[in-house]
Amino acid sequence: MTILEGVTIIEDYTFNGCKNLTSVTIPEGVTKFGWWGFGRCANLQSVIIPESVKKIIKPIGDGGPPLIALHIPISNFSAENKPGACAGFAKAYLDGWEMDEEIKAGYLKYIKRQRKWLSPEAVQYKELLQLMLAEKMLVRKDIDPLLKECDRQNNIAAKAAVLDYSGQNLKPVAPTKEFKLKGL
Repeated sequence: MTILEGVTIIEDYTFNGCKNLTSVTIPEGVTKFGWWGFGRCANLQSVIIPESVKKIIKPIGDGGPPLIALHIPISNFSAENKPGACAGFAKAYLDGWEMDEEIKAGYLKYIKRQRKWLSPEAVQYKELLQLMLAEKMLVRKDIDPLLKECDRQNNIAAKAAVLDYSGQNLKPVAPTKEFKLKGL
């Protein structure tokens, strides 16, 4: 869906509960989002944000759809919108969209630094999980909690991807290797 030119504000709850929305392109000129503008939109796959929007400080939904806003640094999103912003970034990154290198580096750094907090979200947002796996952001200690989250969310595809990643990218400890324990 494309919102008509001339709209400057997405009011509170504008599209809340719209089950038929699959993608939304916000027109240039919109500068502000109200509370839960896209809450409970179960089939919404992405929202493309125009350059006229510089910050998104109010939660626009319940975890929200992937927000594709490659001109907005991750620091300009509210905590509630950061998972959706990271998922939108991941979608654009994996699809090869052009983006500012500084903003790109900021997102990659943020996702890697916040991987423990973002892992449950990554099970929900397949693009975010794909990015974390493709960029080898996960280490051995991240795998078990991530697999538990896959089970909790009953996401078999995510679990298979994590198991495949852990088998290919994490070197197992040699069973014959001797370890020296401190104090012994």
